[in-house]
Amino acid sequence: MSLYEESDGILETHVTWQDVESDLQKKFGTNATFGENKTAVNISDMKGFMSRIALVEPDWQNVEEGKELPQKFALKISSQLALITLSKMMNFEGGEGFGAEKLAKFSTLTRECHNREVYSLKPFDNNDDLKGYMILEFIPNIHSLEMYQSIPADDLLPLVRGIATFSALAESLSPEETKLVIDRDYLELMFKEFFNETELTKKFENIRKLFEEDHPENAKKLIEAFQHYKELVPRYTKISEILGIKLVLNHGDLWQSNMIYSKNKDGELQLKAIIDWQGVSRMPPGLDLSRLLLGCLSVKDRRERGQELLKCYHETFTQVHGKELFSFHELQDCYNLYAPMMGMLLVPELYMFIDSSKISEEEKLGARKEARAKIVAIMEDVIEIHEQNLKNYEDFMRI
Repeated sequence: MSLYEESDGILETHVTWQDVESDLQKKFGTNATFGENKTAVNISDMKGFMSRIALVEPDWQNVEEGKELPQKFALKISSQLALITLSKMMNFEGGEGFGAEKLAKFSTLTRECHNREVYSLKPFDNNDDLKGYMILEFIPNIHSLEMYQSIPADDLLPLVRGIATFSALAESLSPEETKLVIDRDYLELMFKEFFNETELTKKFENIRKLFEEDHPENAKKLIEAFQHYKELVPRYTKISEILGIKLVLNHGDLWQSNMIYSKNKDGELQLKAIIDWQGVSRMPPGLDLSRLLLGCLSVKDRRERGQELLKCYHETFTQVHGKELFSFHELQDCYNLYAPMMGMLLVPELYMFIDSSKISEEEKLGARKEARAKIVAIMEDVIEIHEQNLKNYEDFMRI
């Protein structure tokens, strides 16, 4: 058996009701048991690709007097079943999705990422263990955001302050406490597994086809820019030594599904949690910020208020850290150096998330129109940023 094969456990994984019940009995010091009316509902649709997530209502029986047990909790089970769906959706391997050999390689990464991450954590004990899961507090009334949806700049400010605070506080952690973070070869790992020559060729062809009628020249320039940065990936691993850019801990996977929001009575988004920290990486701060600004802001907000969010990050980091680790100008340059790399994740993949979403065709039509405007703007901005990078970092950018 393997992590990419269905089993007879919860949500077709290898984790059983008995596993979870036994674990929670130990964690809460109780002999109470799950009842016959226990339920597990799959709430993981498009919210993570290395796990399945269940909303569990355990129907506790024989609870001791005075003992408070969670009536609902989220159960995140490490599994490659979602990765199979994603790989098909993104047309990997000619639309067939990842094969057994590729998935077997990813199984090691799945185990390592899971063991980095909560009422309870069941880590993978070895390479043959098929049962890894987390039991977390359930946050009710969340407002789901899809990858193609924008977050207003005002609603993104608390998140920017949050990641800046995290990165600043992490400066005081010891090497032992940060030994499991992904090192500065983050981009090399990502490109090796997801953006090999074959997949990039398909991506570039899709860009050509999508914009051959209305934006052919910019599509050509964007592909040329992406090809340029692909050649620079190994150099980015040494960016700190080459350019003197400071490294901090980044979340590493900041996109809409890893942010939990609710809506208040006025319809404003309120940040409740940032999740999926298994991709924490020691990288320049431009990694998280470029992903956020390109992927989460509307075109108008990014162009009019992007600098405000960068300034918010810089001021928050400096205040929490107690001194300036990098200047605001250095942070701007850092953002510019990583924006084309993160743009490569988004163009033209935004369309694929719309096509696979569970909304009406009329809603998909509106989402595609909005996404197209967003992609065109990303295309324009990346081309402009690339030209700035060629001028400002001539030696680093030379291939």
